[in-house]
Amino acid sequence: MRRLSPPAPNRWRNFYHFVETDSTNEEAIRFIERGVTSGIVAADRQTTGHGRAGKIWHSPEGNLYVSFFERTTAEQALDRAKIAGLAAFDTVAAFADPSLLRLKWPNDLLADGKKLCGVLIQHLTRGKDLFTVTGIGINIETPDKRAFPWRWEPTSLDEVSGISITRVAVFRELVAALTKWIEASPEAVDAAYAAHVSWMLNARISWTAGEKDLDGTIVRFNDRSRRLVVRTDKGDEEELAAGDISSILIS
Repeated sequence: MRRLSPPAPNRWRNFYHFVETDSTNEEAIRFIERGVTSGIVAADRQTTGHGRAGKIWHSPEGNLYVSFFERTTAEQALDRAKIAGLAAFDTVAAFADPSLLRLKWPNDLLADGKKLCGVLIQHLTRGKDLFTVTGIGINIETPDKRAFPWRWEPTSLDEVSGISITRVAVFRELVAALTKWIEASPEAVDAAYAAHVSWMLNARISWTAGEKDLDGTIVRFNDRSRRLVVRTDKGDEEELAAGDISSILIS
């Protein structure tokens, strides 16, 4: 398998490529704890890859598993989920028909209604510094769909594009796209993100909060699209942050 390498120079400076690791996010956290302030961690496969709420991300060879870490301010950290979603969309759109793609709040990427890319954002402090880890997994080859226990059926770049695409090409596109959106103004990020998730307005959704399964209709986004406002079937409005829910299904 061809070894990955990021374009140089890039804002993260350090690059670490593993044949196998438990999780690229966990590797990034270990580097931060050892005093490394910025870097990219990639792996050919993960043994315990996961997304939000501990959901399994099946991680065999052939797909892209990468985590970016750096110091951020508290305000920058709050926007990193939106930035990662926009970068993932632009990366996949470089190889597949953009009309098939949907960015699902807060940062999942769907292709033709199936999950192609997942994002996991984690924050930690070391001394007085705040660090943000941006983990992104992109299916390039179609994985074993039986290995994903959640309700979104997985798909891949190969499947939606109809062509063979290399990890190297996808990785370099992702580095460029993530750099672009990190360096964009907050106003540009907000406008682009709001446009991407607007398809969800008035959609019926089911979500899980704690051990409760709930249903309702999306009525708006609040707090610069960081929060979702849902009208429940009882007529009440609930404001949801990404951390409040473990899954969301659009019907």
